[in-house]
Amino acid sequence: MKFVKTALAVAVALSAVAASAQTANVTIYGGIRTNLEFAKYSSPTTSARITSLENVSSRLGLRGSESLGGGMNAIFQIESGVGSDDGTGAIASREAWVGLNGGFGTVRLGYGLTAYDDVLGWAHHQGANSWENRNNGLSGGAGFAKQDLFTSYRGSAQCNSSAFDARYGNSLSYETPNFGGFSVRTQYALIGESSSGSCTGFDTAFKYSNGPVRVGLAYAAHRNFSGIGGGASTGLITVKHNQDAIRAYGSFDAGVVKLDASYEQARYKPAGVTLKYKYWDIGALAPLGANTFGVQYSSRDKGLAALYDAADRRLEVGGAVAAVPVTAGTLPLILAAWDQGGGKHISFTHDYALSKRTTIRSYYTMLQNEATAVGTSTITFGGKTKINVISTGIWHSF
Repeated sequence: MKFVKTALAVAVALSAVAASAQTANVTIYGGIRTNLEFAKYSSPTTSARITSLENVSSRLGLRGSESLGGGMNAIFQIESGVGSDDGTGAIASREAWVGLNGGFGTVRLGYGLTAYDDVLGWAHHQGANSWENRNNGLSGGAGFAKQDLFTSYRGSAQCNSSAFDARYGNSLSYETPNFGGFSVRTQYALIGESSSGSCTGFDTAFKYSNGPVRVGLAYAAHRNFSGIGGGASTGLITVKHNQDAIRAYGSFDAGVVKLDASYEQARYKPAGVTLKYKYWDIGALAPLGANTFGVQYSSRDKGLAALYDAADRRLEVGGAVAAVPVTAGTLPLILAAWDQGGGKHISFTHDYALSKRTTIRSYYTMLQNEATAVGTSTITFGGKTKINVISTGIWHSF
């Protein structure tokens, strides 16, 4: 009898543990991705060859869910950036949100990727996020500089970029359930939460992904933003203004090759002026055993960047970042720089899978930004800048 009671007690305890495991779970995940890069930078006034080890969006994260009954779950994600090249990093620098999901869809509160980026990110071949990524100066913003590839909008001081490839702080996100591959996500960000002049963001994405076909359409609107022109967190034009962009994406996976393309238009309205650019890209990925070969070409017709400075691999004005006031005197210069700006970018990539979780990533990239230098004795925009990069590295996920 005692044995039976003991057996029953053990069975009850195991059942409780099993039930707890079914209602709550936490996953630790991440990736360490480090490349060795050989880059040549050239501008009208300087050139440099730089060899470097580059961290490529390495991260460490926690995600989990708890069953609340009735088909509803509590969910969360915390993702931290990891500096695989120099040991730097910050807790929750990539994602930090809590939410609910169920038959009604998914609600998230906190800091994370924008709905616009859901569609923009589809064009990132094999998770590319270094110089092979066509976002470097061509898409997601009108500026140009590798360090300003991705913007985190959190706090009023951070609303100073032309980029739409971003994360929103202080945001509310809702995504519909998946209906045969179709879903809609919308997101609103309070960002600065200040009493006056606060910047805000609003994004909505319509997505379809089913079988070999993937199609997306996204819209983003920024209010009271202040930065245009790469090279520093403040940008070159600091007057507060409104920005918006629309992006379309489509891909078809035929098995032997995957083809994709994007088209984007963006508008910036500083001091009553409307600055526009158009962007497009086309690419292909071809798997062959453990190998995946890729090519992608992209082009932007207009834009605004500053001169390249080899000292810190940024594009800057006169070797030092300086804000440009939008006045009657500077406006013709700004418009001329914008109209003569733009860029072209082509990348050839090769991935070799050592296992399901470890890959050797190699690429060759050629990028040209801005066509003609325009300026005065005190203010200079643009100037043709070229970057050629050869890179290879190890990417491991867990």
